[in-house]
Amino acid sequence: MLPSPRQLLIFAHTPPPVHGQSLMVQTLLAHLPAVAPHLTLHHVDVRLSRDSTDIGRPRLTKLLPLLAACFRALALRLRHGPMPFYYVPAPAKRAALYRDWIVMFFCRPFFPKLILHWHAVGLGDWLPHHATAPERFLTRLLLGRADLSISLAPELLSDARHLRPRSTAVVPNGLDLPSTQNPKLKTPNHSPTELLYLGLCSREKGLFDLLTALAIANRREPDAFRLTVAGGFATIADQHAFFSQVVALGTDVVRHVGFANDAEKHALLSAADIFCYPTAYPHEAQPLALIEALAHDLPIVATRWRAIPSMLPPTPHPHIHLVEPARPDQLADALLATRHTAPPSGELHAHYLARFTRHHHLTALARALVTSAP
Repeated sequence: MLPSPRQLLIFAHTPPPVHGQSLMVQTLLAHLPAVAPHLTLHHVDVRLSRDSTDIGRPRLTKLLPLLAACFRALALRLRHGPMPFYYVPAPAKRAALYRDWIVMFFCRPFFPKLILHWHAVGLGDWLPHHATAPERFLTRLLLGRADLSISLAPELLSDARHLRPRSTAVVPNGLDLPSTQNPKLKTPNHSPTELLYLGLCSREKGLFDLLTALAIANRREPDAFRLTVAGGFATIADQHAFFSQVVALGTDVVRHVGFANDAEKHALLSAADIFCYPTAYPHEAQPLALIEALAHDLPIVATRWRAIPSMLPPTPHPHIHLVEPARPDQLADALLATRHTAPPSGELHAHYLARFTRHHHLTALARALVTSAP
């Protein structure tokens, strides 16, 4: 075991755009020094995307800022001496993977250790089945044999292991959220039951399956549910399709409130009765929105997808319903079952406190940095 590092270069972007990875990098920069006071952080903000829809998409104008970020990292290395290089690798997106090659080509030879923190998934499965032979070779050459690979959950370790790191660690995400065990007095069977979807508005995230399920459930029990949707749209086509379905369902049944900041999210979660997250997004890892729902003691209807089952209380559970992806009929059944169940009395909030606070996350991250090095 090597001694704990004294310095760490963080080569990653912070908000904007706002999404799980950028928020967790922001948390690391702002709060890890309080947990590991011996560690000095140096940050290179690699902000290449204009908004959430631009993340991982090819655009030649991203190349110059990426090269500038690499040279800033090298300047910090010259100024402050050797230190580990912390990086968030690409999911299964070719343009993002090529970005990783550029960064590793320019930076990895000059830093003694590489730490990969996997906030998105899919690369380990994509490489053997969809990548070309040169792509597999270059990825293993430039990203392989990292000194430490950090995954968010045990079932997400396959990406890290595919590139044969020298050491791995599991560090769940964590958030510092207000205590909201009983944000409002909720009673079963009141009409309408308030549903909340919070996240990127796209087909892959399950939003359109949720709209179909809402229509099915309201046919079975008229006026039983209303839905609030918060988040930006992945594409213009998704936006047009969404509002077409809203017109069919009724603007009094579905409302879209756009991007929600922290205060607005807290208000939306406090007002909701059920949180819905029926994702089948290929790069989904450990959604922060579900942690926020747990902290607000909200019943959850979600999909059996990636790390979602393991981050929630075990099922069967009266307030947790997991369905198969792309099954609006199962979603509708779960919504109706949850509607006819008494509301939680703090047990979901307790699950958050036991597993997903910011303190839990940062303590585990600091431990990984200290003890998981070869």
